[in-house]
Amino acid sequence: VEMQDAETGLRLGHATMDVRYHAGGYEAQTVIPGQEITLLMEFQAIDAILPAGHGIRFVLSDQGEDYLAPACGNSCTVHVLPSLSTAELPLIERSDSDVLITPQSEEAANNL
Repeated sequence: VEMQDAETGLRLGHATMDVRYHAGGYEAQTVIPGQEITLLMEFQAIDAILPAGHGIRFVLSDQGEDYLAPACGNSCTVHVLPSLSTAELPLIERSDSDVLITPQSEEAANNL
């Protein structure tokens, strides 16, 4: 899963998921091909300043740099059901006085 600025496509973060750890925790669980499971995934907290009107987009993929292939290989096809998927995102309002903005070069992504 990649998290992006929905307007610019700028990458804000990512998470990978091994289906054996779908319930969370540190103990792998056996997943049987054809078994329906709910995958619990947590992004680590990040600070991202998005311009007004921009949204957050989640991109689910089965390839690329953020993809972690299942240990069971091609026999474990993952189907995402958007109508049953939820995302919970806390919104924390901050003012200029409590946000650390590091110095950036003119070419930095957050200056575009």
